[in-house]
Amino acid sequence: MRPFTIAAALVVLLSASGCVDAASSVGASVAPAAGAPAMAAYFDCVRDGGVAISAHRAVSAPDQPENSIAAIEATGQAIPGAILELDAVLTKDGHLVLMHDETLDRTTTGHGRVADLTLAQVKAARLKASNGALTDAAPPTLAEALDAAGRVGAIASLDLKPAEGGTTVDLARAVIDQVRRSGAADRVILITYNDADARAVAALAPEMMISAGLSGVDGLAGLNSAQILAWTGTREERPEMWSALRQAGVEVQFGTLGAAGRRLDDRYAADGDVSEYRDLFRQGVTVIATDTPLAVQSVLGAEVAKAATCPRPG
Repeated sequence: MRPFTIAAALVVLLSASGCVDAASSVGASVAPAAGAPAMAAYFDCVRDGGVAISAHRAVSAPDQPENSIAAIEATGQAIPGAILELDAVLTKDGHLVLMHDETLDRTTTGHGRVADLTLAQVKAARLKASNGALTDAAPPTLAEALDAAGRVGAIASLDLKPAEGGTTVDLARAVIDQVRRSGAADRVILITYNDADARAVAALAPEMMISAGLSGVDGLAGLNSAQILAWTGTREERPEMWSALRQAGVEVQFGTLGAAGRRLDDRYAADGDVSEYRDLFRQGVTVIATDTPLAVQSVLGAEVAKAATCPRPG
């Protein structure tokens, strides 16, 4: 995420012509620019010939519950440098737990809105695996999840979607506080969905990376580009915009995840050939967010391995 320089421009141009390989990437030796998060240089390095895989709700196999320690550990061990997308919500008594839905009903044996339950009540529930199998695991706290991600060398990408009646900024304050108390600022990404929230959250946590929904480089106004990963949606491939963002020194994220049967993951796999993931990489995507992370790794294993050579802070 460093400011884009003439030298960086030459790297992009040479990379496009095949003249720069992973071993000669300059990003691996570059320190973060002044005012940039410590992890900015890591993503700069990944952008120069590597790729990062972001596992939706941390899941990489159907026997794993979403947003679970089991998924964090299994996916983090299977994919070097994995990004694990996680959903943090507040309980009635002010604790942060992992849960995608507002209620416990779909993914656990429990019932009711997380915001109406205490931590003890949430912990009494047991998680269901993605294939429906019952497990002995309780929903983890955010602190437990951050510790687990750290143990496997993964990056936690924390979705800031507040419960009904809450605000993104209020949830962000609680999440940022826990991240700092866990000593995890150098291995998290905070997910926002609009320009205003991105600016507000970036100001609250200037030392952390921010995922910001962008439709072009104009969306970077008021943001520190060194801090930003550009979320560019799940539907339309936009190589011209991706190129412009890369030239602005910003890593491109694109999602192939979504509803079963409609998501790009399933469309790519329909003919038994998922080489489309390589097309995304060639068109400038640095982070592929997916419901099938092992399928992405099967196509882009060399690029994932290249990214794993990039120095990480701490």
